[in-house]
Amino acid sequence: MKHEWQKRMDEAFDNYFALSKLLTSDVELLLQDNTDSQSFRRNFVRAAAALTEGYLHCFRDMCQVGLDSGKGPLSEKEFRALQEERSFDSINRVKLTIRATYKLFELNSVPDFGARGWEHAQKLLRKRDSLMHPKSIVELDINDELWGDIHNGAEWLFTQLFGFIQQLAREHGT
Repeated sequence: MKHEWQKRMDEAFDNYFALSKLLTSDVELLLQDNTDSQSFRRNFVRAAAALTEGYLHCFRDMCQVGLDSGKGPLSEKEFRALQEERSFDSINRVKLTIRATYKLFELNSVPDFGARGWEHAQKLLRKRDSLMHPKSIVELDINDELWGDIHNGAEWLFTQLFGFIQQLAREHGT
């Protein structure tokens, strides 16, 4: 009989794979119909943010199994981000959750949050926040310069999110 922790980990990974498949297909479908309109840009930001939040939720579930025995190599903030996600704004929650996940699974390449890609990813997250809670029409606009940064930020963020499972398989086996 499987140990309880193995069952919880299997359930977390099963959810990750199912959620990943669906959310990734949403973004891929959007990219196929890229019209470069404001509506497309807003929908891309929303879909990219949903994918990010879905992955982060799965990462927290996966990490929870290891956290039962303490915080291990995590900083206090990283540990809290996994335990009390609502205590952090979206930018810090994303950064701390990704960093904590890579650390807990003992992956060698923790993403570089000092990189330009992370700066762009923060623009994506801020725009998502303004799209989800608009107070004026200006907040709904995504000009060409911002769009370039947002698109680059999404690519960087997706690389970190998708890279987790690839690196996990490479370093610890399939």
